[in-house]
Amino acid sequence: MTGKNHFAVRLSMYDWPEVREATQHLETSLQDAISEALGLNQSDIQAWPENMDLLAAWSHPDVLLTQTCGYPLTHALKGRVRLIGAPHYAFSGCIGPRYCSQLVVRKDSRFDELEDLRGARAVFNGTDSQSGMNTFRRSVADIAGGKPFFSEIKVSGGHLLSMRSVAQDKADIASIDAVCWGLVCNELPELSERLRPIAQTASAPGLPFVTSLRISDAEADLIAEVIEAVFSSTETQKSRERLGIRGFSKLSLKDYAGILLMEQEAREMGYPELA
Repeated sequence: MTGKNHFAVRLSMYDWPEVREATQHLETSLQDAISEALGLNQSDIQAWPENMDLLAAWSHPDVLLTQTCGYPLTHALKGRVRLIGAPHYAFSGCIGPRYCSQLVVRKDSRFDELEDLRGARAVFNGTDSQSGMNTFRRSVADIAGGKPFFSEIKVSGGHLLSMRSVAQDKADIASIDAVCWGLVCNELPELSERLRPIAQTASAPGLPFVTSLRISDAEADLIAEVIEAVFSSTETQKSRERLGIRGFSKLSLKDYAGILLMEQEAREMGYPELA
């Protein structure tokens, strides 16, 4: 390890206000355990750069542990971060370290399957999202026939915003990360009760935990062992249950190759963009 200054552990991808206390407890538990394993002192840890561009923060050499999305991992972050692995979530559509997306529509809509949405309005969280865009694009490619499928496409900026857009009849369908859908069902039932899933997308490895390239292979292996221990500890059980976390798997970049395959297949079917 070159130098000892590191950003504090930050798990921001599912850090909604409703579960902030549980997330913070897990971050602190991971920080303490990783610091002990790597011989870091409190003075070696600096606050996470909240105002820094997220992509720049994820790839910063001072990152100790954070969580990103599989699509940036295989694209903008390729060769810029070191992959550790992914959590196991207990929500529907999650199996081991893999997850999928729920295709959701308004509860009172006439849509029962994806084919019914031809000519409808779609919303997704962002162009660099595996769960909101890439796997959605791949699902639609099967039935689009190489032509635009929706009458309108909107970018919301976040899964919650996408769900609210559908609930408020500003869009007809959204592809929602299965973990986000599980959390909204538990934490925001007033929103989830206005929506319903009509299908699940293909699965992929979940949102990856990454560290800096300055962390050695041996140190990365040690961090993975620490995460597994923290994620099976009775001390973190309550927080993990609130967040739906029930385990962890060490993964390699080869495990995420399916994300690139989804993209390639959609292009080969004449559907390179969600449209």
